[in-house]
Formats: sequence, C-alpha cells, structure tokens
Amino acid sequence: MNARGKSPSTPERREEDAKAIDSQTLLGRDGRLIIHHEGRRYVLRRTRLGKLILTA
Repeated sequence: MNARGKSPSTPERREEDAKAIDSQTLLGRDGRLIIHHEGRRYVLRRTRLGKLILTA
C-alpha cells in the first residue's frame, strides 16, 4: 500500500478524466433514476433538501 492507502498496481484516475453530467439531466423531472448493475436494481433519487441518495 502507498501513502494514499492504494496498492501500487491500482491505476490513479484524475477527476478531469471522469465523465460529468448535471444531476437534473440525469434524474429528470421526477428526481429519480433506476440503475441496473450486476443483476441488482438501484434507485438514485433527489431528496426534498436537494441531496442525493442511492438505495438498493
């Protein structure tokens, strides 16, 4: 492990290399997005206070 707690073989990913999308575009008018990942269903939703919650 290195000083950042990652193994030396773990590639570093810079934030500017990641895709970016506005949450309004992602969640739509109803504030929810269904995500299917490795056979499981997740819901990403915006709360009344404007926070994001991901549930399985």
